[in-house]
Amino acid sequence: MDILHLDYAALALSVVQVVLGVVVLVLAKWALRALSPYATDQEMTTRDNPAFGLALSGYFAAVAIVYLSAAGFAPLPLDNGMAAVFASVGANLAWTLAGIVVLNASRWLTDRLLIPHFRNDREIVDRRNLAAGALECGGYIAAAAILAGAIRQPGGNAFTAAATFVLGIFVLILMGRLYEAWSGYPVAQEIRSGNFAAGIGFALTLVALSLIMLKAISGEFTTWTRNLSFFAFDSIVGLVLLLFLRWLMNITLLPHARITDEIVRDRNVNIGLLDGVLAVGLAWMILLLF
Repeated sequence: MDILHLDYAALALSVVQVVLGVVVLVLAKWALRALSPYATDQEMTTRDNPAFGLALSGYFAAVAIVYLSAAGFAPLPLDNGMAAVFASVGANLAWTLAGIVVLNASRWLTDRLLIPHFRNDREIVDRRNLAAGALECGGYIAAAAILAGAIRQPGGNAFTAAATFVLGIFVLILMGRLYEAWSGYPVAQEIRSGNFAAGIGFALTLVALSLIMLKAISGEFTTWTRNLSFFAFDSIVGLVLLLFLRWLMNITLLPHARITDEIVRDRNVNIGLLDGVLAVGLAWMILLLF
């Protein structure tokens, strides 16, 4: 008796896409080795560098986000024959491989523009700075979220996706600089000094800001005028709303603690983590409900 009525062709293709995802992660490791200043195996095993482990974890998470965004953009055209299916899988793979290159480029860009006069890669390799590792982890995931939105934008193409991503990443860097000014303490200086509370808090803040960017670039691409207008509106309103709600949550959940003192003076990782997680949670609410 046939209890399970399965579409074996669809099941086989699902397995193929999962296996392809594993292959993508392996290719991503090779790309990191070729495109970054890191000796990946040496940092992970020989030197047992936890700062690099944090950065590498963010990198692989970012690659997975990009691959899932490309593979999940549209269902495979099973009704159009195997040639169309393999063409679609090939296109998803091409988007992902391009995304891996873009992720490595975004690491170089944020490393030099987000916190000027501060080489994140050297902090990770030379000083095993966990705060810098956390920052790079958050930077990778934030770039992947923006790239996922650019890839999945209906009505777009390779050019609009690239232009949207570049715009999003530069606005993310600008927002990160504005957050540093708003936070009330020198984020760059604290991360340089190895303050993990500041590093993890800022890393999660970057992820939260990237969700605001994801909100700003979501929706169908029609014309540059219309899409840029919505981008500007969503970016500004989203940032103001995030900062206000974050302030409100902090004084509500931590009424007897001053966040700046806890992070800078006490280097309280609990507060840095909670502050960052609240920012991500609020950004998710803005993304899904606003």
